[in-house]
Amino acid sequence: MMGLACTDLEDVALDAESFDRPSEAGAGSDPAGLLQGAYNQLNGFSDQAGLYALLEHTSDEMQGPTRGTDWSDFGVWRQLHLHAWDPSHEYVFSAWNTLNLGQLRATQVIEAPGATEKQKAEASFLRAVFLFYIVDLYGQVPIRLDLDDPEEIPTVLSRSEATDRIIDDLDFAVANLPALTNNTGVATLEAAHFLRAKVYLNRAVYTAASASGPYDFSNADMQEVINSVDAIIGTGSLSLSDSYWDNFIPTNRTASTEIIFARRNEIGNAIASVQNRFKMTLHYNQTPDGWNGFTTVADFYNKWGDTDDERKGEAIQGITDRIGLRAGFLEGQQYAGDGTPLTDRGGAPLVFTPDVSLLYSNERQGIRVIKYLPDPDNLQQDLIGTDYILFRFADAWLMKAEALFRSGNTAEALSMVNELRIKRDADPLTSLSESALLDERGFELYWEGWRRNDQIRFGTFLEAYQNKEVSPMHVVLFPIPQRAMDTNPNFTQNPGY
Repeated sequence: MMGLACTDLEDVALDAESFDRPSEAGAGSDPAGLLQGAYNQLNGFSDQAGLYALLEHTSDEMQGPTRGTDWSDFGVWRQLHLHAWDPSHEYVFSAWNTLNLGQLRATQVIEAPGATEKQKAEASFLRAVFLFYIVDLYGQVPIRLDLDDPEEIPTVLSRSEATDRIIDDLDFAVANLPALTNNTGVATLEAAHFLRAKVYLNRAVYTAASASGPYDFSNADMQEVINSVDAIIGTGSLSLSDSYWDNFIPTNRTASTEIIFARRNEIGNAIASVQNRFKMTLHYNQTPDGWNGFTTVADFYNKWGDTDDERKGEAIQGITDRIGLRAGFLEGQQYAGDGTPLTDRGGAPLVFTPDVSLLYSNERQGIRVIKYLPDPDNLQQDLIGTDYILFRFADAWLMKAEALFRSGNTAEALSMVNELRIKRDADPLTSLSESALLDERGFELYWEGWRRNDQIRFGTFLEAYQNKEVSPMHVVLFPIPQRAMDTNPNFTQNPGY
């Protein structure tokens, strides 16, 4: 089985030729249509390749072992886990395209004649989303100042300059967006505040003299994080879900009380399908059958220890009792819905083990992860109706706890962390440290696309873990893709590449 990278990759490296059609921001353009195009760029977040691969396969949460000839894919997964990519890596380029086309489309809305203030606010929020990830991953942002001139070579903003632009976009969005009602698929006040908190939480990283640190987390920045999270809490529209797995079951749109911003999917018309999130890890003989690919990292799994924390895994009524699949981490013997022990394709017991090699693994090795759960009533459909979550309330909750901790309010931070842990059936902590905070973010948010960002901010991204040695400092940033470098002289390649 090969890694199925299904994203429609548009070759738009934001060079002088990247927008080779008349400007859609001119007279006669349709702001609503342009805005929908900007929203549609978010669909790229749900693929298992490209952007998600950069966010998770580079972290201590995920790896992609080769099993015989399956999942070799010319080494793209191994290179990410080993921190051995270069400017020509396929996903470094495809993620760049996804994000830059998104920010370009959002800018078209902002500059479109006839766009309403609300449309401009939604587009400003969306542009901030795409710029945030470009800043986070690459550290430089190409900006086209005149959309009507396709020959113009984009200006390149530094990491610090681009961060200021993101904050400006989000401040405008906050001032002009409505509060969340019942549609988590559109930009709202809460979504803008969430991203604003995320930017200020990482501002020390994005303005540091060296991308690898040290980072100076100022009290002023941390207060902005607290202010934005308090604004989210103050709306009263969100709360920690009574069951953690309500966020990831097929009916999460109505079951969860935590979804701030998501791509909304319908059965048979999933624009950002979550199917690959379980297909990419499940064995061929499980239900539903999978691609037998990705696993977690033993070092990360071992952090859990022996715990009743529901986030580590549990049986889900209506799913486990029908198809045998549990939520969370799958270790040991796997079973069918009727309790029959499963086997691999050779007849050996299907027992998932922590030991796994990047180069030479059999089809049983590696602990699997199920975050989004399949729909037992829709197993024959490729497009299930689970909403794909981009921003979640528990993340905002932990951002505030971290900001409190970094500004010296350890007792209040510990109280917030323990409130979350008690909700998740985990034992409360007696004290709080940086490592405990990072672990808690991992327990709550694993495989949701935030681990690389968290590890860099907490200073653990370069450390050794299963199948990876200590990394060189420069890999905290990805390289500017070679095709972008070749067509825009305003770029300076990131150090180390």
